[in-house]
Amino acid sequence: MTPYITTFTKIISSANTALLKLSEEECAHKSHPNKWSKKELLGHLVDSAYNNHQRFLRAASQDNLVFWGYDQDDWVIRNNYQARTWKEILATWLTVNCHLLELIQAIDDDLLYRKTTDHNFDKICMNLLESKEETCLNYLIWDYIFHLEYHLVQLLPDYQSIHGAYISN
Repeated sequence: MTPYITTFTKIISSANTALLKLSEEECAHKSHPNKWSKKELLGHLVDSAYNNHQRFLRAASQDNLVFWGYDQDDWVIRNNYQARTWKEILATWLTVNCHLLELIQAIDDDLLYRKTTDHNFDKICMNLLESKEETCLNYLIWDYIFHLEYHLVQLLPDYQSIHGAYISN
């Protein structure tokens, strides 16, 4: 089993437990009109899971790792996360990440570690690579997990002290 399967499983489980404890009022609060609330931030993580799910699927049917990006601010607005309930957004987040975990577990090593310099990870990743730097799908999966944890620290202030070992991976 790849190390991130265990890591991702633990993240989903422990984050869901902690996120369930947050109140609707706390999650709807916006510190500034131009800043995301916790509802919108978790909605952004839903959008990220959907986008990465299709990227991981497409990787098997194309000879490169070039994928579309998306306008995260526009998607948060258009998906109207601020008007939804915290429980609905959290249930969606849990479902899409469990679905994504199932897909990741099914990716064979040949695809996972197939090297290429034909990618756009210099544009779509949180940890940007240089254009034409050799990489593989495995990198994109780790980047997804890093991105997820980056925002979980914003949602759950004590997350890093509890799960700091995961973030360093």
